[in-house]
Amino acid sequence: MKTIPQMFSSVAKLHAKRPAVVDGEKVVLYEILEKRIRTLALKLYRMGIRQGDRVALLLPNGLDFVTGYFGIAAVGAIVVPMNDHYQHTELLYFFDECGVSLLITSRDFAPICRQVLSVRKSPCQLFWAEDLPDACESDDPSSEDLNVDIAQETPVMYQFSSGSTGRPKRIGRTHKNLLFELDSLIQTLRITHEDRFLGVAPFSHVNGLMRSMMASLRAGAALYPLARFDRQAIAETVERNRISIFIGVPFMPSMLAKSHFRRRPDFSSLRLCMTASAPMPKKLNQQFYENFGIYVRQLYGSTETGTISANLGLRIEGSLDSVGTPIAGVEVEVFTEDGQIAKSGEIGEFAVKSEATIKSYDGLDEVNKEVFRDGYFLTGDLGKRDEEGLLYLVGRKKFFINKGGYKIDPYEIEEILESHPRVDEAVALGVPTPFGDEKVKAVIVLNGPCTEEEIVEYCRGKIADFKIPSLVEFRDSLPKSPTGKIRRTMLLPGV
Repeated sequence: MKTIPQMFSSVAKLHAKRPAVVDGEKVVLYEILEKRIRTLALKLYRMGIRQGDRVALLLPNGLDFVTGYFGIAAVGAIVVPMNDHYQHTELLYFFDECGVSLLITSRDFAPICRQVLSVRKSPCQLFWAEDLPDACESDDPSSEDLNVDIAQETPVMYQFSSGSTGRPKRIGRTHKNLLFELDSLIQTLRITHEDRFLGVAPFSHVNGLMRSMMASLRAGAALYPLARFDRQAIAETVERNRISIFIGVPFMPSMLAKSHFRRRPDFSSLRLCMTASAPMPKKLNQQFYENFGIYVRQLYGSTETGTISANLGLRIEGSLDSVGTPIAGVEVEVFTEDGQIAKSGEIGEFAVKSEATIKSYDGLDEVNKEVFRDGYFLTGDLGKRDEEGLLYLVGRKKFFINKGGYKIDPYEIEEILESHPRVDEAVALGVPTPFGDEKVKAVIVLNGPCTEEEIVEYCRGKIADFKIPSLVEFRDSLPKSPTGKIRRTMLLPGV
């Protein structure tokens, strides 16, 4: 198997009569899902989509997202998954940056999509998810052959990662990258076709996409997607369907741990509950264990590298804050500032080497020179390795904001804030929450009367809702160095 379409076709034949996706009351077997995917691929081909074309996917978690993702890949095009919270400016930037020629979305998003496409210079077709082939109405996929020969080293999807450039960096992950990561995950987490995955982390993000949606379908397991985080819906889904694997972001199990259910749900079917993208607070992890009988384990990765490590240790109680050890086939080194390998317990920058890691950022030669060295990708994450080989994250080299698992570039928010006529200067930063992630805070210097409500309202519709500041502080000036650079650390809580 050299490509994602070949992988899924092989799995679908092996597990034809097993459930692939259970979306609400709709149970779709692997053989039916493969038929839906091939039928969509044919429809896209007839619409003129060819190998290398970029097709955006703007949908919540569900059967349509799964069909859309694999259908795009099957025709040899590149999937561009979009967060369904994105606003006009963000969608326009990503569409232009990728050269999107077709968008698969729901009519629920029709107003914003038509607004974005109306101002684009390049033409872009629309395909409504409501028109995706139904299992019982699909064309016979054997009636026409796509004859698509996809190279393993070509991109299967584009995602974006924030960085020091002030604009999200486009990342092209290949079929080879994804297949290596999926096989490593299955080997390390011991995933089998008997597992049942809860798919609540957004499929548009690397965590939900690779570790829930793609991992379950690679193993021939069953995927139970949920379009939105809802505590009662999660509890009912886990209990009723005997979910065995739940991989999310820390605020999800944190909220479940703090919830007061009329009757405590039965989570005894869970064999793995894992989070990524932010630390899980120990206190809430302990509370989750007391309520549901299982600890939440940490998993570490990035958009550029895929999954890096997982904490699967038997003595989990004493290492709840560790991200574990590298998964199969992944090498992690800790480098000090002078480029030496850090000693046990010494803090340095994590560097990763594996076949799942990208080789470069598209069109960013100077950035590539900084972060790709001797086969390693320098993550920008600071951490340490203890005497037992466990990895611990301690912070970021740069001031990204971690909101519910999403990495937010503060410069993007500051650019919006400083376009307000009453704002002279603005800094965006993250303030820790009890759930292990951060709130977005704006510190602003005004040149005229303005309220917190006006600032928040000004941001609405320009950036995704999770990027809008929930805390606004007005100051007469910002702390600066002698060279005029803003001292961000002096704006952090407690400083």
